[in-house]
Amino acid sequence: MKRLLATLLALLAASALAEDLGAKGPVYTPDKDGREQMKDIVRKKQNSGEVDKYWRDYQAKTIDAIKNPAPLGIKSSYAPRLEMRELRFTIPQDYKNESGQVVVRKGTVVEPLKIQPLTSGLIFIDGRDQRQIDYAIMRGRKEPLKIVLTAGSHYDLRVRYKDANWWGGKTIPFYFDQKKMIISSLQRLYGIDLNSVPVALTQRGDRLAVEYGVIQ
Repeated sequence: MKRLLATLLALLAASALAEDLGAKGPVYTPDKDGREQMKDIVRKKQNSGEVDKYWRDYQAKTIDAIKNPAPLGIKSSYAPRLEMRELRFTIPQDYKNESGQVVVRKGTVVEPLKIQPLTSGLIFIDGRDQRQIDYAIMRGRKEPLKIVLTAGSHYDLRVRYKDANWWGGKTIPFYFDQKKMIISSLQRLYGIDLNSVPVALTQRGDRLAVEYGVIQ
């Protein structure tokens, strides 16, 4: 309500400050001051509950979008397949510090797994598929893995598994790859196209193991 009133008052203030360019033809006095008319509209909408309903609906839609994000459109496949990847990318330009000194030169090859080994792997699943959920939990109890959804509600799954034992905790922390940030980064930097789930990413030596499907 406050935001709506502020917007209306701002529009009225801008109108009051506009340059008077004169009038041509007959001039009629309005029945009621325009500001009072606008205030009447706001009061009517407030009294009818329309303003409160708008904000309730907006809040409900926002919360629902957070709890139930749209699926990322990645298909499911249980067929096992293993790919071993060397993670490396080339710096596209010189990077300088605040003093203007070049600290990383263009063309430098970076191998992140050699710089900072993974402390936890990732497993991507469709959170609407119970078989994939069970598989991810089974694997995650044997090795450190973070479960990332490409579809389904991470919120509902956290509630459902809030009393499950998980690496010293009592809740399994499901995540969602918002806007494909992780998947897009893997494709852009390393050419890894995660085109089906379930798929687990773990470190083996200085390479990344990409395990598609259900590995026995």
